Amino acid sequence: MTAPAVSRVRGTRSLQLRFMLLAFASAALLAVVAATIAYHFGQARALASSRSNVEAVVAAVEKTLAIGAFANDPVLLQEVVSGLARNEWVDVAEVVAPDGRRLARAARPGVGPGLPGSWLQRPVLSPFDGSERLAQLRIQINEARVRADADREAYTLAAAMAGQAAVLAVVLYLLAARLVSRPIVRLASALRRMQPGAEERLQTPAGHAHDEIGVLIAGANALLDSNERALQTERQLRAAVEAMEAQYRQIFDASSAGIFVVDAQGRLINANPTVSRLLSLSMGELRALGEQDFIARVFQRPEQVRQMMAEAAQRCEAVSADLELAPVGEARRWVHCLISAPPDGGTVEGVIYDVTERKTNENAVRHRAEHDGLTQLKNRAAGEQTLARLVHEAREGAASLSVVCIDLDGFKRINDTHGHAAGDAVLVACAERMRAAVRRSSDLVARLGGDEFLVALRDVGPGDAVLTQVMTQLIDGLSQPIELAGGEVVRVGVSLGVACLPLHGDQAAALLRSADEALYHVKRNGKLAFALALPG
Repeated sequence: MTAPAVSRVRGTRSLQLRFMLLAFASAALLAVVAATIAYHFGQARALASSRSNVEAVVAAVEKTLAIGAFANDPVLLQEVVSGLARNEWVDVAEVVAPDGRRLARAARPGVGPGLPGSWLQRPVLSPFDGSERLAQLRIQINEARVRADADREAYTLAAAMAGQAAVLAVVLYLLAARLVSRPIVRLASALRRMQPGAEERLQTPAGHAHDEIGVLIAGANALLDSNERALQTERQLRAAVEAMEAQYRQIFDASSAGIFVVDAQGRLINANPTVSRLLSLSMGELRALGEQDFIARVFQRPEQVRQMMAEAAQRCEAVSADLELAPVGEARRWVHCLISAPPDGGTVEGVIYDVTERKTNENAVRHRAEHDGLTQLKNRAAGEQTLARLVHEAREGAASLSVVCIDLDGFKRINDTHGHAAGDAVLVACAERMRAAVRRSSDLVARLGGDEFLVALRDVGPGDAVLTQVMTQLIDGLSQPIELAGGEVVRVGVSLGVACLPLHGDQAAALLRSADEALYHVKRNGKLAFALALPG
């Protein structure tokens, strides 16, 4: 068994690469989120810090402003607001009286009037009475500077957060690669190198004996053990099956019985050499029957074989019968056939034995038992049995049947004068002439004994011209001269009595009685004629 083809995992199908991409994508997403949060947090903190710085500066000059406002000293107030305007976080500083008059104002160089920005307002209270409001200090914060400081701090914090996320992603990737991906890649490479059924097993890396990698390797080794056992069992079973197949093939080929397998349509699938021998076909000719109807080609009555196949499938058991093979030359051949067919309509198995000799002997014995040894006509027992069957068939089919009793006139004189051999010759000649007059194989000609004979004509009634024609042929044929072995010529006469079904009865015995009565009527009235019995 060859090792299965295993390709290396490359490109985006690599688990390690996908994990790396996932780690860096997650880190990038985390960095973006963290940087955004850090940016807004840093900006808010920078704004708060700038406002706190401005408030601290205001707190430092608050008392000086109170004194200047109390003393109504514009010079002092101007100096204070000028000092505030020089602060980097202040754009404009001014002191406004309660009535709205501007007492002092100073702006950072480059700052024009009407510049938008937020204002910080503080009341200027009396240094002696904290409840007395002398003026109001208004400071416009330097938004550009505050925003620049906030952006710088936010960017610094965001960069730090993004850097931390990137470092974390790299560390996670390296740890995952070392702890998970690399052992799995080594495991896959080791499995790829292994041959099915090999005794080599996977080694657990150091530090992974009790984690998931160790469990995975243990499971893989258990699977390899199971696979090796299965392969060994499969090899043993295959060897056993091959040995059994060889043994069965030897039995199949050497069997004295012919064994064949056909499909449901009767086409040959397989056959052993004995079938070839029984059918007088070469193996090449036999194999050519795979494209033909084997049943119709081989058996004399294929419909009987198909009926056996259907019966075997229906009964789920073997069915057997003696079957005649299709003729090859003049010899008749017989086989005993055993048919087995599954109920699902699959292949059909057949076993055949040559029983030609047995069937020939049986037919010979049956022929001797049913036929007169001298004339080879049916004897009394077989004739009466056949007549009973013909009467039954005619009665069931509402058909006509004519029964004829025949008696040879003058036979006893010939037998006494010329001897028994001459009498036998006369009987044989008369039997041949009866067969010639009654040509149909479905009709009956039998010797009842001595010089008495029986004829039964199927589908012939009292008014049919065929009856008169056959009777005339019988009288003419039987009354012709017969030459004996010594050259002598003799003649016999004949008397015939006829009874018909259903006119004279519907049973064989009744018909025979009526025909016999008509026969004796002929004998009493001149012989060499036939008479129809009177209706019963």
